[in-house]
Amino acid sequence: MGIFKEDLLNLGKLIDTEIEVRLSPEDFRKVYQDLDFLFEEGLLRIRGKRKFLLFKRSFEFRGREDPTAVQTVKNGETKDLKVEIQIVSGDGVDVLKEKEGFEVKGEKLSISLFPVLKLTELYSKIPDTFRERLRITRYKIGNGYMSVFIKVTK
Repeated sequence: MGIFKEDLLNLGKLIDTEIEVRLSPEDFRKVYQDLDFLFEEGLLRIRGKRKFLLFKRSFEFRGREDPTAVQTVKNGETKDLKVEIQIVSGDGVDVLKEKEGFEVKGEKLSISLFPVLKLTELYSKIPDTFRERLRITRYKIGNGYMSVFIKVTK
C-alpha cells in the first residue's frame, strides 16, 4: 500500500519503541494445530501425541523461559522471529524437532513465533515498510499467555 501520512507522523514513535504483544494458547493452536500450548508463570508446557507402533501416545514437553534468548533469522527472502525455551523435561522433544517451526539447540528448544505474530491484529496494523524491521527483544511467560516484546529497528 505505501506509507500513510499518520505513519510518517508516528515514525519517531515506532522506531526503537518496545511494544508488548500477548499471545494466547488459541493463537498458537491456529498455527500448530496438533499441539496444545499451556502457559504458567515462567513455564511452558506443550502437549501432543506421537505415533507408537499402531497407537498414539501422549507426551508433554516442559520448558522454562529464558527471557533474553531471542533471535531474528533471515533465510533468503523470508524472516523468522524465534524464542528459545530452556528444556526442563525432554519428553516429546524428538516429536517437536520433526515439526516445522521447532528446532533443538543443545538444551534449548527454539520456537518460531513469526507465523503466530502474523495472525495478530497488531501485526496487521504495522505498515509494510516496518514489518521487515521487526525484532523480538525479549519475551515473558505468564499465566495463560506469552508476552512477546517487539521493536522496529532502524
